[in-house]
Amino acid sequence: GLISSMTNPNFNSSKTFTMDTHVQIKNSNYVSAFMSEAHFTAEYDSHVVAEVTVDPMSVPGRSDVIAVAHARTTITPELSKILFAAVIPSFHLRVKVTGTAPVKVTSLLGLKVQAKLNCWVDVDVLALAQNPNEMVVGHECTYAIGFQGLSHPRFVSTSSHQQ
Repeated sequence: GLISSMTNPNFNSSKTFTMDTHVQIKNSNYVSAFMSEAHFTAEYDSHVVAEVTVDPMSVPGRSDVIAVAHARTTITPELSKILFAAVIPSFHLRVKVTGTAPVKVTSLLGLKVQAKLNCWVDVDVLALAQNPNEMVVGHECTYAIGFQGLSHPRFVSTSSHQQ
């Protein structure tokens, strides 16, 4: 399946794969929020390797929650060759994940904002088949908040996190 499409130098067809995984989210803020469905893109060297949708969820203040992420990837012969060169021999891949999530801050009169995410994620490729929930072995992220309702949301706050 997915592993062989990235590690077989003779892969010559297109295949689409879907995967659900869990993502831990830490809310260090004192305010709770509700996140609507969010969309993210995972890229390797400017090539899209997955489109990701995260289910709507409540995020209480000062808590850790688990988000459910649904990823869809289409491996083409061109992408297979690029990924083959990247994952052999270490079976690790560093991807850039970007996107925004619409968030409603209920305790602030329902203030609507966009949470912007920009992460570098280190993936253990073999874990994709063995245990997808353990595939992320490291990440470095920056976050920003922008106000909805503006033609071009202005992102006013940035923080970062490393694992």
